[in-house]
Amino acid sequence: MFFWKNRNKKHFTVRFPEESRKECANPGRGWYHIYTFTLDKRDTDGLLYQPFWDDETLVLVRFDIGAYRGKELPQEALAYADEILKCFHCYGKEVILRVLYDTKGKGMEREPTLFSMILTHMRQMGAVVRAHEDDIFVTQGLFIGNWGEMHGSKFLDQEYIRKLYAAWREAIGPDIKIALRKPSFCRMAVAGEDGELAPGVFDDAIFGSENHMGTFGQKHRDDSVWTEDWCIEDELVYMRETCGLVPFGGEVLFGQEAPVKEMLLSLKDLRVTYLNSIYEGQILDQWKQMGYGEWGSFYQYIGAHLGYRFVAEKAVFYTDRIEIEIANTGFSNICDKAELALVKENVDGTEDVYTADYDIRTLSGHETAKIIFPLSGLQDGKGKYYLKLTRCRGKAEIRFANEGAGEQLYLR
Repeated sequence: MFFWKNRNKKHFTVRFPEESRKECANPGRGWYHIYTFTLDKRDTDGLLYQPFWDDETLVLVRFDIGAYRGKELPQEALAYADEILKCFHCYGKEVILRVLYDTKGKGMEREPTLFSMILTHMRQMGAVVRAHEDDIFVTQGLFIGNWGEMHGSKFLDQEYIRKLYAAWREAIGPDIKIALRKPSFCRMAVAGEDGELAPGVFDDAIFGSENHMGTFGQKHRDDSVWTEDWCIEDELVYMRETCGLVPFGGEVLFGQEAPVKEMLLSLKDLRVTYLNSIYEGQILDQWKQMGYGEWGSFYQYIGAHLGYRFVAEKAVFYTDRIEIEIANTGFSNICDKAELALVKENVDGTEDVYTADYDIRTLSGHETAKIIFPLSGLQDGKGKYYLKLTRCRGKAEIRFANEGAGEQLYLR
């Protein structure tokens, strides 16, 4: 139930229900499982039994093309990749995609001898991926290294990375997001400090050590060259300023021992949007066993706050405008463009839609914004008013995390 106060001729205030203590299933955030497909071994029947976890909106799909390290991808392999992506589309899953040559930690052995072959594979695979643009959440890596994670490869110097990134970007188009294994790789991938073209970062060693098992370096930026690894404090600044519209996520490792408050601060500073839900079991099991007040467990709290989590706090109706305060209680900003609208349902069944002149991607985790809808004379008419938030990619509805909220959040 909404609470109105200060109601008079000039304005009145609507206070929304408090934040729910439950998971709010929204696109582009959350836990994921890994699904690996070997493209030279087509298993069409196996697709009938996937995906297995209905409560997760994200999946990490790995395409193993190691069997084709010395030749072009045949049409059968490309058709199988297309069929797999169609399968996950049918189940409403967004795909974190990693194309790789190695799933055994033997990147040097499994990746092509010729660099040109990787570029050929990128061009071939890019056509398939681009056809599923609305379903691709982010792509990880540039095909190379152990597990496709860009370590243990002979193609890791700046010239190779720049060419690989340029080829993959051209192959999949300008809109699909790309994440690389380290911030320094992002700086190698683009010329100079051109942040508009820079990829983002994925991290499969969160909390594994002080520098996340080599994701970050030790030296300060002022003591380093542009393409070196910097200390985590400086890399966080770089990622916030340059990679802020590419989702950050990966896997947590058991290594660093830190109090709960410090761990939550790290997740916010890193802008963690997505995490593997089964790896590493030691730390995830620890989180599941830790009570966390009304949230149940620490694991449940973290899961509910991965990525963005929008909570409407209050709305103030004036004669010429409505001011709405919205908090983001999640760890990260939303990385996709989204449209926030105020909708008036008229008594005759028609609707008036007022779109906010506000880019909600700028609302960082643990921050609040006041959004103004200029609506002269709105209160003179009868009807209902509600908020609606829609992600532009795929026209996906985004739910507010207020108690009792559905796809629409009513004001009055």
